Amino acid sequence: MTVSVDTSGEGRTRGTRVAAPAHLAGWVWHVASDAITWSDAGFDINGYQPSAIAPDMQGFLSRVHEQDRERIHALLALADGERGDSTCQFRYWLPDGQQRHLLLKTLFRLRDASDPGKVAGTLHDVTGHVDVERELHESMARFAQFGEAASDVLWIRNAQTFRLEYLSQAFDRLYGCDRGTMLANPTLEKWTSLILREDRHRVREALERVRAGERVVVEYRIRRGDGTIRWMRNTKFPLLDCEGRVVRIGGIGHDATEEKEASGRAQVLMAELQHRTRNLMAVVRAVADRTLDECTSLVEFRDSYRSRITAIARVHTLLSNLDEGRTVTFDRLLLEELQAHGADRAQVVLDGPGGVGLESATLQTLALALHELMTNATKYGALAAGSGRLAVRWRRYRREDGMPVLKVEWSEACAGVVRPEPGRKGGYGRELIERALPYQLKARTSYELTDHGVECVIEVPLHNR
Repeated sequence: MTVSVDTSGEGRTRGTRVAAPAHLAGWVWHVASDAITWSDAGFDINGYQPSAIAPDMQGFLSRVHEQDRERIHALLALADGERGDSTCQFRYWLPDGQQRHLLLKTLFRLRDASDPGKVAGTLHDVTGHVDVERELHESMARFAQFGEAASDVLWIRNAQTFRLEYLSQAFDRLYGCDRGTMLANPTLEKWTSLILREDRHRVREALERVRAGERVVVEYRIRRGDGTIRWMRNTKFPLLDCEGRVVRIGGIGHDATEEKEASGRAQVLMAELQHRTRNLMAVVRAVADRTLDECTSLVEFRDSYRSRITAIARVHTLLSNLDEGRTVTFDRLLLEELQAHGADRAQVVLDGPGGVGLESATLQTLALALHELMTNATKYGALAAGSGRLAVRWRRYRREDGMPVLKVEWSEACAGVVRPEPGRKGGYGRELIERALPYQLKARTSYELTDHGVECVIEVPLHNR
């Protein structure tokens, strides 16, 4: 660059002016007089109209931010030595109160026999670059803040080498490993060593697909630092350069263990619901057919069928109100039947432990059996008259084959038993107890109609809890 220097000390350029862009100006500092000579661009950078003032170093330094002046002095002192090529970035106050960021660079010292005290250099307005750097820094700070606060793991890999370039803090909590250790050895092999061997191929295939430009969601299992197995759901996506090439791969890792377990439970519940629905439809159909066979009129069928369907509905109400993992207990089932039939508790003796859980598959048939026994006792047996007594005793024990069972003993006592009307097709309750319970529940049963009422024993297999 050719510089025309005014040595008259009047503080402005003469003759050929410095050819410089708007953000760059050449300058010469006359050390002896403290005057500065620069181009029109120098005035623009310092916030003055061309030739509006006679600039000098003292006036220039007075507008330098006070925290940056010491560095300017150090730079100028360095320029007085043999090696004067150095730079200093600083903040500068314009006359209107705005602040700019300038870069002062001393290029060489002019040595002249008549006036040896001159230092030449350039002045750059780098405000725009500083603003861009600040915005970039703030953007990176916001991203880092977001990454550190996120509950999921955020990560970025090089698309060519698959090496980690960024890993958020959630990695420590979800993977149970130190993030710093992973970043110290950011290879794909280090990462996949945490993944169960049978799932690693899915992770590698997903990365290859993302490198080809796809967006992929992949699930895999990891073994945490404490040895526990967790399900991770990773969303991987390509990060492109300005020409549309995949240069990096970004990802969000989410701990999906609870969701996978909930999905598994939902599938089991759906299968159980379908199974119960099929069983229920079979029971309803069988009850309808059997009730129709034993009834002699439509009115009788209506009353009997409604009563039995209501008993089934009570079972499903009990099931629907259960908390997860709980079961319907025998004493609760028995009390529901007593209450539904309006039994006088003064006539009933109950003797047995509370909290004996029943399998859901046994409830419908067992509830119908209790319903038939209670209906028979109310119409013809111990509860048909105020003088009758009903005793229900139950206990848990193990049979000779080791099977845990619930043994229920039903015993009625009344002065005169009312027999069913001759010619009736009845006996559904007895048939249910003697044939359906053994067939469907593998139960052992006995049923006897004595002169003082029904004597019935039911042994229902239980879960071996």
